[in-house]
Amino acid sequence: MADEKPVTVATRTIPARRGGIREWQRWAPYAAVVWSLVYAVVGGYWAVSGRGFPYPPELASDVAGSVAGRFGPAVAWILVITAGLPAAAAGTAMLRGARVLRPFLIAAGGVIAGGLLLMTDIDLLITLAYVPFIVFRLLTGTEIGSYVQASSQWTFIHQWLCLIGGFFWLAATVTYARRSVDACLHCGRRDRPVEWNSPGNAARWGRVAVYVAMVAPVLYALTRYAWALGIPLGLSEEVLRRGQASGEWISGLFLATFGLVGAALMLGLVQRWGEVFPRWMIGLAGKRVPVALAVIPASIVSALLMVAGISIWSGYDQMADAAVGSGQDIVVVVGPTLLFPVWGAALGVAALGYYYRRRGPCSACGRGATREGRQPPTTP
Repeated sequence: MADEKPVTVATRTIPARRGGIREWQRWAPYAAVVWSLVYAVVGGYWAVSGRGFPYPPELASDVAGSVAGRFGPAVAWILVITAGLPAAAAGTAMLRGARVLRPFLIAAGGVIAGGLLLMTDIDLLITLAYVPFIVFRLLTGTEIGSYVQASSQWTFIHQWLCLIGGFFWLAATVTYARRSVDACLHCGRRDRPVEWNSPGNAARWGRVAVYVAMVAPVLYALTRYAWALGIPLGLSEEVLRRGQASGEWISGLFLATFGLVGAALMLGLVQRWGEVFPRWMIGLAGKRVPVALAVIPASIVSALLMVAGISIWSGYDQMADAAVGSGQDIVVVVGPTLLFPVWGAALGVAALGYYYRRRGPCSACGRGATREGRQPPTTP
């Protein structure tokens, strides 16, 4: 295999790396199979005992619930069963390197990963976005018992398990796709060069993706800042006053700020300070930013945004009826959240462009190096 042999580049031998999280290509396929086997046992317990199933019928009426719950227990059970033993069987075939079924296995892996992500809902994104707000409440001595209680519910913990499983299966599918065409497991490169993901091209389409991704958080922040300042943008006076009395707009202010901070950080995917720590960062100034430090958080947030957006889309009719019934402007109130899937997808593309732009020569196969053994220059 190309990924298991040292390759000489300009009289320099590049050894394959061994061990650690960076070796996810080796352990992720096994983790995906084990995850599915464990999930099959958990699903069997739900079926036999009648307890613990996280998608009861009442979730179908939850406006911001997961897609699995929105379509009722029958669809949810199909997803649960598929993610168990059938998924484990597909993962075993991937581990055995079955090439005859390659298109089917890659499609199956993608469906399993996507299905697991659809078993989560907007709560994961809200919890992540509320972290600054929770910290603020802790510093001011305000009670946070409701947040702790909500985060300790089994239905919420199950969503995190599905999110982890989804990434396991995504990694397993990528690994199989690389292995089955004799590409390097570490970088995915083959002997035939591919132009679309070259550093220069990745810099160009990655920059476009960043600018697209910034639209949604900016529009979302504008509405939430207006409400926090008492400006009834798209709201009736009654709804505005009620939100002021309950403190809803203050919490929305934190969410809006979180989105703007995220938008600013996205610029780092195409700016110089996203590659080298700026001078004001004492102790880190001048050091190169690890690629994983940007790619991993961006990938997680990208997935959460897309899941949240799909969840919002599935409940759009109910949200629209509620907004119109209370005298609110549906475009202003709900419109920015409908862009969440676009935001998430664009962020994922931007993170991929950042990775391709900065990954450099592969330390396992040596591909991507120049004749002098250096990384090709990227566009400034």
